[in-house]
Formats: sequence, C-alpha cells, structure tokens
Amino acid sequence: MSTAEIDDVEVESHEIDVVDVLTAAEFRSNYINRKKPVKITGMMQSWPAMHKWSFEFFSQLNAESAVHLEEGNVMQSETQFRKSNFQEFVNGLIAGDAQGYLSVFRIFDFFPQLREDVDFSILDQFKTKSSTSGWLGPKGTVTGYHIDWGDNILAQVVGRKCLHLAAPEETPNMYVSRKFDQGTTISDVDLENVDEGRFPRFSNVRHQRVILHPGEMIFIPRGWWHHVRSLDASVSVSNIGYDLKSIVRDLVPHRAKQILHDAGFWKCDCTCHVIRDGKWIKK
Repeated sequence: MSTAEIDDVEVESHEIDVVDVLTAAEFRSNYINRKKPVKITGMMQSWPAMHKWSFEFFSQLNAESAVHLEEGNVMQSETQFRKSNFQEFVNGLIAGDAQGYLSVFRIFDFFPQLREDVDFSILDQFKTKSSTSGWLGPKGTVTGYHIDWGDNILAQVVGRKCLHLAAPEETPNMYVSRKFDQGTTISDVDLENVDEGRFPRFSNVRHQRVILHPGEMIFIPRGWWHHVRSLDASVSVSNIGYDLKSIVRDLVPHRAKQILHDAGFWKCDCTCHVIRDGKWIKK
C-alpha cells in the first residue's frame, strides 16, 4: 500500500460502527464487553479542548521544557529521535516547517491545567487505571501497526488522521516483531511499504479504514492492531484504560521489562533508546 493510498481520504471502510452519542451502559455492553471498535462523532463538542486548543494556544503556554521528537516511523523503521524545545516545535507547526512527532506526550504532566479540557469518563468509569497521552505533529507523521494492551480511546482535536485497524484474529498474518515498546506489541510490517517477499501472509489481512475528523473519537479495544497517519498537522489525545485483569496480565509484566530495559540489563531493539557513540541513550 502506498502513501498516496493512505492519503486517499475519499475511501473509508464501513465495517466499523459509527454513532453520534452513546450512554455509558451502551458503550460497555456493545463495545467494551464485545471488544468491538466504534467511531463516535458527537461526544466531544462540549469539551473545552475543542474550543481552546490550537497550535497558537499551545504556543502561548510558555513552556520552555525539552521534549523528545520521533523522526519517522519508529515502530517498523530504525528508532530515531531528537531533543527539542516545546515552544520551538509548536512555533514550527504554526509556520508549517516543523519536523518530527511529539508522540506519547505526557501532556497533563506538562500542563495539568488542561486536564479538565477533556472527558474520557465514558471509558474511565469502567477501568481501574488509565494513561493519557498527547500527540502533536505535522502532516505525514506515522505510528505503525501495533497493539495496545489496554482499551484505547483516540480523540481528534485538530486536523485529521487516517487509521487502519485489523482484528486480533489477524495476528498470525501480522508478523509480530521482537522490537520492544512499552505497553504495546509491534508488527514488523510497514503498511506503507510492504515487503511481500518477507511477509506473504500480510496480503490476507482484512483492514478496516477510518478517517478521524476534529471532534471525533474512536474506541480501539485491547488487542486490535492499528496504524495511524496524520493527514494534516494535528493534535490528538489518547486514553488507555486497564482493568484489574489487564493490569496483572499485561501492565505489570511490561513494566518489569521496561525497568530491566532502562537499567541496561536487557538491551534490545526498541522504540525508547538509541545507541550513540557507544552509549545507551533513553528517549
């Protein structure tokens, strides 16, 4: 599949449910319990983020803190990142010349006053623990095919994103990678540059394609593969929720691996470190 096909926003699958609003009971019974994705189009309009957040808004927060920007698709390509000043990066997004992707950004650690601007209670009320991240970047940023080990809501605030999803049943055809990424499992297949010789079974995968516009969010259940590409300069927020079972089964083992990994006792190909001048450098 080419980048041109990824960017062809006129083509969207219809296998995934699209609803305007849901009650908490409907969401739980029809989607969480059934592990079924759903695109929700009418539940973000009251969020303060939809009326406040823009690149200009973020530029006025006067955050001089350093952030790490991913360069390219770190899931399926070589891991590369660089340090930048948050303010400079946002100014670059305004000017249209920004490079890199501020992904898995602990947005409410940096800006706790913004926590009230979003509302993920439709998921959080059914979970024991949740993790919220911001995603800021220019058009063309990519997060390659992977699985999250919790139930995920991705909410689009600025710009559009194109998602490809594949059900857990497709895992035998997804070529699970040995590359380490905390809280996820990665596919070795680059959707935008598929090596059919290495990954012949990938052609059997049934992909479901969704376009997220500002004010829309999508529920991606635990274990669903997803690939995300920004069609515009964008701001998104993801909220991953874990119940007690997934904490014990997934979160604790992954966290233990991360501790060993960060300490240098288990060095491997990963999305969080690079080796420069013989040194193990953490993102």
